[in-house]
Amino acid sequence: MANGSLAVGTVIKTKYGGSIKVEKYLAEGGQGEVYVVACNGGKDKKALKWYKTAALGKDPHAFYENIEENIKRGSPDKAFLWPEDITEWVDGVFGYITELLPDNYYALTEFMLCHVRFKSFRTVVDAALRIVSACHIIHNVGYTCQNLNDENIFIEPETGKVRIGGIDYVGPDGGYTAFLEMPDACINIDIDSYFDYENYTRNLKGKTDYTAPEIIVGDVTPNSLSDRFSMAVLLFILFTNTHPLKGKRYMRPGLSWTDKRALFGSNPLFIMDPDNDDNGPDPVVHANILQIWPCLPDYIKQIFQEAFSQKGLNKPSARPTELDWLRALTRFRSDIVQCSACGNEVFTQDGRSCRCDACRKMVNIPFRLELEDYSIPAVRNSRIYRCQLGICNESEALGPVAQVVEKVDQPGIYGLRNRSGFVWDAVTSKGAARKVGANEVVPIKAGIQLKMLDETVVIRENSTDVCRE
Repeated sequence: MANGSLAVGTVIKTKYGGSIKVEKYLAEGGQGEVYVVACNGGKDKKALKWYKTAALGKDPHAFYENIEENIKRGSPDKAFLWPEDITEWVDGVFGYITELLPDNYYALTEFMLCHVRFKSFRTVVDAALRIVSACHIIHNVGYTCQNLNDENIFIEPETGKVRIGGIDYVGPDGGYTAFLEMPDACINIDIDSYFDYENYTRNLKGKTDYTAPEIIVGDVTPNSLSDRFSMAVLLFILFTNTHPLKGKRYMRPGLSWTDKRALFGSNPLFIMDPDNDDNGPDPVVHANILQIWPCLPDYIKQIFQEAFSQKGLNKPSARPTELDWLRALTRFRSDIVQCSACGNEVFTQDGRSCRCDACRKMVNIPFRLELEDYSIPAVRNSRIYRCQLGICNESEALGPVAQVVEKVDQPGIYGLRNRSGFVWDAVTSKGAARKVGANEVVPIKAGIQLKMLDETVVIRENSTDVCRE
């Protein structure tokens, strides 16, 4: 079906926008086809996802109504490629209209295959932050994604901006969507990625690589906790280009569906499990993670271990929350600095000076911002986020509280700008008290204390000792 089932020029009525006209066939997937369509008399260009009959489940009308409800509710965040309109039924099938994905966005799959590369590692972290942020936003309104995988995550490689597709399966937390009841014919979509286990009464279908173990074994319906598993898989792949459960066990020849059910469902094991290497990395096949894992900060390795530990795999409520991830990732973003000599990205430790791994030159960081549990480097554009300052509402977690800025007329002279919208209580290096209003700048000088909300941030001078050789 190289040109799609809908002919160019076909006009289809929609429920809310009048009609659309098919202009161009784009692609075909397991569930349906994607087209460019003209809306509003040709003024606007949108994307149409047109379903295949087999993808509509045992209750197509319930599926249709779920998408209708999503349209009425509206997108909770601009990261989502949210349904904007839905077509009328045509010969037992339908489609929905959404924003066209910009040309500079690529599916995570393309990054995994090295067809596209990120501008920098900090850009990778920015993408991770945006994925987590979108997840906690949709969970905060009582809904779940239910279909997070590499084919539905689209990333702009220069900035790390993210758009999330597959929103037709978004539904109430733990509630029904047609995603749970796709017919047997759908198993032929992708034999390596989709599953259909015998005697599984709900006939669950989904991309096994990203499906939580408790969903695979049939304990529960998709919910925010299973979304957290899928999200953690995406983050692990972003950082290591390796699936967290596809170690040596997955490489064994002749894996049956029973074997895969155990690998992903009843008996999963993290590839970097510190207590059990039965599913550990192969020295050739898993060269990526063997090189990258030792370089990751301990707190990032720890949160992945928590997500994919036996407790995290078998007890969904024990998985790191979105707020846990946001705290770890904002810290990680701050710990990535650039070598002024060669431009290489370097991971600092606790905000201190370090040596570049590439050119071996010193990356000098004169000052650090000391928070309660750790410090971050006081370099240009370093930020302190709300989630780094104790307990907070997840909706405000990524709100910037402070940002390191450089004086325009004095390069190399830095200050800390108040971006919080509230007044800071400050104590100068000489012990004098003062107020720091919104958008004011405090000079980066050793000994200054800043009361931000309920936390105190102290500016410390670094010694000449490097954080690592």
